[in-house]
Amino acid sequence: MNKKAIGATLLISGTMLGAGMLALPLISAGLGIYNAIILLTVLWAVMTYTGLMLLEVCLNYPTGTGFEAIAYDLFGKPGKWVIHLSLLLLLYALSCAYIAGASSIYKSDLTDYFHISVPSHVIAIIFTLIIATIVFISTKAVDMANRVLFSTNIVIFLTLVITIIPFIHGRFLVNINDSSKYAFAAIPVFITAFGFHGSVPSMVKYIGREHPKTLRNIFIAGGLIPLVVYIVWEITMLGSLPRFGNHSFQYIAQHGSNVGVMLQQMQIFIQEKSIIYLIGAFSSIAMFTSYLCVSLGLFDSLASTFKHGNNTKDRLITAVLCYLPPLVFTLVYPNGFVPALGAAAIFLTILAILFPVLALRKLRGKQHQIEYNVATNNIALFVVGLIGLQVIINQILTLNNAVPIFN
Repeated sequence: MNKKAIGATLLISGTMLGAGMLALPLISAGLGIYNAIILLTVLWAVMTYTGLMLLEVCLNYPTGTGFEAIAYDLFGKPGKWVIHLSLLLLLYALSCAYIAGASSIYKSDLTDYFHISVPSHVIAIIFTLIIATIVFISTKAVDMANRVLFSTNIVIFLTLVITIIPFIHGRFLVNINDSSKYAFAAIPVFITAFGFHGSVPSMVKYIGREHPKTLRNIFIAGGLIPLVVYIVWEITMLGSLPRFGNHSFQYIAQHGSNVGVMLQQMQIFIQEKSIIYLIGAFSSIAMFTSYLCVSLGLFDSLASTFKHGNNTKDRLITAVLCYLPPLVFTLVYPNGFVPALGAAAIFLTILAILFPVLALRKLRGKQHQIEYNVATNNIALFVVGLIGLQVIINQILTLNNAVPIFN
């Protein structure tokens, strides 16, 4: 790969790596490490496959054509609005998750490190205002803040992985006999960890439509990096804290699967404070950068939807629409981190699994110029589409407490 391709690969990886990975050990504690690794690998393969489907679709439209325009061409106005609403609802759901997660993490940080007790709702409001201010200033301000913080977090993560190795216990990683039943609740959250599909049109524009094989390699390698990071993170977290007991993942699940509670439990169990500081710093920065990027996307989408300009008045109205609804959700449901991520999986599945399958099937039924042809057939499209429907069903069942949840 040349430097441009390497940069694009890292951009794809960066799109996936974020606060969502904090939920992985919380939702997979019941599964156990072996089932979690198998499930992560399978879902990585599915999401990469649908990403390559989108690549073929995008290469048959003018460079820069977005999903809404493609959906309009293939499915008319109904298709365009389904894609548009799915994108907005996905970004809103992720916003709810990140504000809820941030409030629990920062509350824990303030209590543990500064001995200051601040209510979660106050932290949620302050956190949202800080993010909103940066986004309101400019996209350049978001880029600068994200670049510095994301680079810092990579160093923190690598340091954490090295220093926590002595505290990983093999006995914590042993599967229990009935652990696979928790896969139903885990699948939707795992899906959100591999959502890079919104970047496909941008990558086609950046790399050039004349290099389809390079684009294919970028999407495959860009997803492999997060897969390896997630597996290392799962081993690190699940191997550092027992599944059952007074200080365990079971205790965390019984207290709302809260990220802040997870940090507190690890602080009790791991006596090395430097490791706890590293976990806390990594979690705090990941939550900040993830919401910064997601809210920028939501801000721009809302501005486009309501045709708001770039003047101060229009940007203020857009900011209110962008930040008030998820903030209200968090104030009402302070433990909404994992549930909101699960809800986001529904809309991500529509965009990243069902849309690629239906668009590719429709496109291949028309006369089109094939610049890149992903290996597939009607049976494969049907199976992948079925997986997408199953993800949505799983999340609906999870929200209604109709599938086993580790607690």
